[in-house]
This record gives sequence, structure tokens and C-alpha cells, in this order.
Amino acid sequence: MSAWKRSLTMQLGALFAAIAVVVFAAVGIYLYQALARQLQERDDADLIDRISSIRHLLDETATVTDVGKNPHQFLDAVDIHGGYLLAIETIDGRPLLRNVGQRNFTVPAKAVATARAPTAHDVIGENRGAGGGLRLLAALGEAADGSVVRIILARTPYDRSALLAAYRLKVMAAVIGGAILTALTGFLLVKRGLRQVWRLADQARNVTAHNLAVRLDAATAPAELLVLADAFNAVLDRLQKSFEHLSQFSADLAHDMRTPLNNLMVQTQVALSQPRTNEEYQNLLSSNHEEFERLARMVESMLFLARADHEEILLSTERLDANKALEQIAEYFEAPAAEAGIGIKVRASGTVLADLHLLRRAVNNLVANAVRYTPKGGTIWLEASAADGGMRIAVINPGAGISADDLPRLFDRFYRADRSRSSAARSAGLGLAIVRSIMTLHRGRVSASSEQGSTRFELFFPDRRTET
Repeated sequence: MSAWKRSLTMQLGALFAAIAVVVFAAVGIYLYQALARQLQERDDADLIDRISSIRHLLDETATVTDVGKNPHQFLDAVDIHGGYLLAIETIDGRPLLRNVGQRNFTVPAKAVATARAPTAHDVIGENRGAGGGLRLLAALGEAADGSVVRIILARTPYDRSALLAAYRLKVMAAVIGGAILTALTGFLLVKRGLRQVWRLADQARNVTAHNLAVRLDAATAPAELLVLADAFNAVLDRLQKSFEHLSQFSADLAHDMRTPLNNLMVQTQVALSQPRTNEEYQNLLSSNHEEFERLARMVESMLFLARADHEEILLSTERLDANKALEQIAEYFEAPAAEAGIGIKVRASGTVLADLHLLRRAVNNLVANAVRYTPKGGTIWLEASAADGGMRIAVINPGAGISADDLPRLFDRFYRADRSRSSAARSAGLGLAIVRSIMTLHRGRVSASSEQGSTRFELFFPDRRTET
């Protein structure tokens, strides 16, 4: 990639130069046209004044034949050295006085009558011939004896052209000089303005995996870069949070996989340390099978969460009878609930728009937790009711409750409110994380609340027909 494409400063400097060329050229052309128009108006006014002077001299001339006898007074009136051409002729075209030399020009077909003073509208332009650009005025004049003659006065464009040519050179010099000056000034100003970008870039370079707490100083950033600095800081916030979660996740995963693996290794080593009976080997295999099942569930749950995070799980949503779906879940847990000495009751109505398989998995995870922590003799309630924009499903169970400190992290992976990990053998700490992922796939939400003696988990399934 060329330096031109890489450098925003050079591009902006060139853009300023191009703008300067266009602006200076437009202004120069306007001024040039205005000057040319003013010079033309000046020449036309001068022609009118000199025609009036010639008419006055004719009034004092006895006869038209005296015009040719004393031409100097007429020639002096038009300043023959000022680029004026004068011709006086009779009405029938006989020349009386001419100072045009070899210069030919078109005689206007109409001449201003003797009774009327000429105006600028009577002046015509001629652009033919080697010395084109003449301004001509024809008027009739009357001698003292009443004889009428035609007066043709023209102004050559030489002095006007010379002045305009010099002005064109000045305009071109101003355009080029202004463009160069604007480009240099723009380059310096842009370079100075981009120092803020370089300063923010230096701050961004200090951000590393071991120093994610560094943030860009948005307070001192200019308004144009404030949005960028805030967006970058927001990315860093999310990155730091994700990194912390990943670190915690890695630690928890290593801890949870280490336990069953250690059990497998220790039990196998003990079994191999000396000969065993068939019954002892069967017991070992049975114990190992339980650990393998636990590892398989953990791997399956991790795969499900990974696919859910990337939205690779396709939903097959349909209208489900909420009461029927919860009754089937309650029936599924009837045996483990009876073994634990607790009851499960359903109180539901309405329909829910959800994937049946994922709905059962989410509620099953909540009910499994509820069965685990409900004291003997307690009752778990499965409720479903319509809510604003969707359906609310709740799992409520009695028990010791969950502390307020644990509630915000309750749905994190491998997080357990039971810090003693006494239930580690039965749970990998992924059930509630799976519930949250399922609700995210449904564009819904999950929440938990707890007070002394009761815990409530609530799932909200939105009705997509009301979404915009």
C-alpha cells in the first residue's frame, strides 16, 4: 500500500488543496468576468461621451464639406492614440473623414437619430477579424446648415485585452499559490489535530492481557474522538469481563474434571495393587462407570453451552399447552421427589411459544435443583401464567434460601452457592448456566429471587408475534 493511501494527513492536505483550487478559481473567474464587464461598460460610456462631443463639433461646423477640411478637431475629440477608430460619412456613404487605416469593421445598420442621445443599448460588439472585440456606436449628426452625416465610432480591445491578460496571470498565480499555501497549512493543521489520535493509540498499546484495567482517557479526547474512545472503553470493559469469566471458568473446569479423574485413577491404582475378586472388580467398574457418566454429562453440557453461545442450535418453536408441559415434567420427577419425601404440584394455564425439548430441559434443571434443596415434607410448585408480551413459568421451592451475594452469579458456569461443594458429586455446576443459554436462544430471560424459607426461579418466554 502506498504512503498516499496510508496517510490520512496527506489525503486531507490534498483535499484542502483541491478545494482551494476550486474556490480560488471560481472567485478568480467571477472577478475576471466582473472586471471584463466593467471595462466594457467603461468603453461603452466613453463611446457615448465622444459621440456627443463630435455631434457638438458638427453643430459648430458650417457645412459637411468643412469636416474634411479641418479633421483635427474631430480627431482630437476621439483621442486617436487611445485606440479609437472614427469614420464620418454622408448619408449616401461618401467618406468625409476616416482614421481607421487598413482596419475594416462592420458599419452598424442603424444609427441613432439626431434628436436622440445614444445609450449603452445602442453600442454593438464585433468579434470578427484579426483584431476582433471592437465596440461600435453609430449616430447621425447635423451640421450648421442642416446637412446630416453618419458618425461611426469604434473602440479597439487592445488596452482592455492587455489589462485582462495581466489580470488572468495574477488570478492563476493566486490560485496556484493559494492551493499550495492551503495544502501546507491544512497538512500542518491535520497533523496537529491527529496528535490526539496518536495519543489515544499510545494508550491503547498499553492494553495487554495482563493489564486489561487500562482505559483510554476519554475526558481529554476531542468531541469527534469521544465516541470512538467511549466505544473502545466499552469493548475493553466487555473484554475484561469475558477474560475474568474465562479465567474463572478454566479454573472451575479444571477443578471439576480433576475430581472424577482422580477418583478413577486412585480406584484403579488400588485395584491393581493386588489381586481382587470378581465382585471387587465389578464394584470398581460400577464406580468408574458413575464417574464416566459424570464426565460425559459435563462434556455434553459444555458442548451444548458452546453451541448455544454461537447460536448454532436451531429452535423448533410451537404453541405448547403450559399446563400439559408442566404436568409431564412433574410426572417425570414423581419418583425422585417421592424418594426425597417431597411433593410436586402444578398450577398453570395458557400457552407458551417455545421449543418443547429445550423448555423441558430448562424446567427440568430447575426442578432437579429444587428437589435437591427442598427439605423433606416440602412441596415444589410449578406455575405458568400470562405476562405482558409473553408467558411466565416459575419453579418455587421451600428451603434455606440463597444469599443476596450469590444471586447475581447464580447462572455463571461452575458457580455453586454451596461453597463447601458438598454436592459436587451430583452436580457439575452447569445446570443453571444451561437454563440461561436456553432462555437467551428464546430471546427471553431468567431470574431468581430468594428469601428465608422460599426460592423462586422464573422463566419468561416472549410472544414473538408482539415483537417489532
